[in-house]
Amino acid sequence: MRALARDLGAGLGVGGHLTALRRTRVGPFTLAHARTLEELDAEPGLSLSLTPRSGWRSRAAPGAALAADIAHGRPLPATGAAGTYGVFAPDGRALALVADRGEQARPLVVLAPAAT
Repeated sequence: MRALARDLGAGLGVGGHLTALRRTRVGPFTLAHARTLEELDAEPGLSLSLTPRSGWRSRAAPGAALAADIAHGRPLPATGAAGTYGVFAPDGRALALVADRGEQARPLVVLAPAAT
């Protein structure tokens, strides 16, 4: 939008800019999902439920070995899925958000810390 305002202004020979820009949606997320900084300070944590049924594309980590791998930040075999998707333990707990990179699904965020 900023570039559009700039380009329109340049095309008209008068210059152009935005005085305000407010993002109200990113993909499936709207302002209804947003929290203020004060709310985050008072109650840190995820703003959205991360479950296989919450709208995230998901993949089960079949078995304890792969669940432990992802909890330690290790990559999993790729699935061929595009974009980010959730990996869930066999019991349904969210383990990580991953993205396929070549032959591996690499963790972007590990949500379930590894047991020592």
